[in-house]
Amino acid sequence: MRTTIKMIAERAGVSIGTVDRVLHDRPYVKVEVRERVLRVMEELDYHPNRMASALATSGTPRKLALVQPEWEEGFVRDEMDAGTARFLEEYRDYNVSLDIRNYPSGDEAECLRLLNEAVENGAQAVALCASGTEEIRRALERLSERGVPVATFNSDVPGGRRICYVGEDGHRAGRVAGEIASCFLSRGDAFLVIYADPKYTAHKARVDGFLERLAERGIPEENGVIAATHRDYRKTAETVEGALAAHPNLRMVYMANPSVPACAEVLRSRGLTGKVHILSHDCGPEIQELLKSGEVDFTIGQDLAYQPYQALSVLFEALMGQRPDRDTYVTACPILNSESI
Repeated sequence: MRTTIKMIAERAGVSIGTVDRVLHDRPYVKVEVRERVLRVMEELDYHPNRMASALATSGTPRKLALVQPEWEEGFVRDEMDAGTARFLEEYRDYNVSLDIRNYPSGDEAECLRLLNEAVENGAQAVALCASGTEEIRRALERLSERGVPVATFNSDVPGGRRICYVGEDGHRAGRVAGEIASCFLSRGDAFLVIYADPKYTAHKARVDGFLERLAERGIPEENGVIAATHRDYRKTAETVEGALAAHPNLRMVYMANPSVPACAEVLRSRGLTGKVHILSHDCGPEIQELLKSGEVDFTIGQDLAYQPYQALSVLFEALMGQRPDRDTYVTACPILNSESI
């Protein structure tokens, strides 16, 4: 596998900017740090990319775009913003600009408009988080024909012409959730699955993996109620209320979307905390508090900040003529509970 300056930076414990300063013999690098970076370069048999080196000193601009949903205020937005900020910090010496465009979650028409607008305004590559619909696939086809590389992150576009996907393996994460749920459920127990939207590939993959693993463990899909609540707090609460009324033997709620507090509130108000179990994803402050209080039994994590950072990094390399070394960059899915946060 080709050695990159990002790999050198990670192994040497420094930023990409520091590696760049060592490569170009620039000042403001401590002697011991410079020696460590040079030693890592030798260990990894690194040969500088002359195109990138020329770019760093030529003044030639590179314009990238990031098109993503308007994340709700809180953990997810903070993590995504942190990943974007990390990219801008580490590549600040490479004349890179980033056009960030946010569309209302679920608004495909606005997503497409912003995607096209970003390219018309000069974006040479695009990091995209969008639903995996036919319209989005066609848009990726058109961009590919124009020579504009696209990297998807957080949610993939199956069959779309993108250079890579960065994010959770939703199907695998769902299977992990199914294995956990099977420890709480017997064959006759009912369960509820709540996710965002069947068009949102990441959440749909979680649900498919979850149901697949439960079936393998002898718990049929027919025992489940499956609902798409589009990240809506009120709709999620109403769905949980309805499932409890219709299924007195409800034992598990699998929250594949972020509206976990709504579910926990309903169970708390009914005195069912700990009797009806909650299994969720991600580990922001709200989820951590619910784990500590025992209202959420387990959550499955993912590295959100890595996703936009890596997608943008791969796109920068692509503009330098270096294709990604893999089709998918998968984040880990650690199982977390009250004792491990």
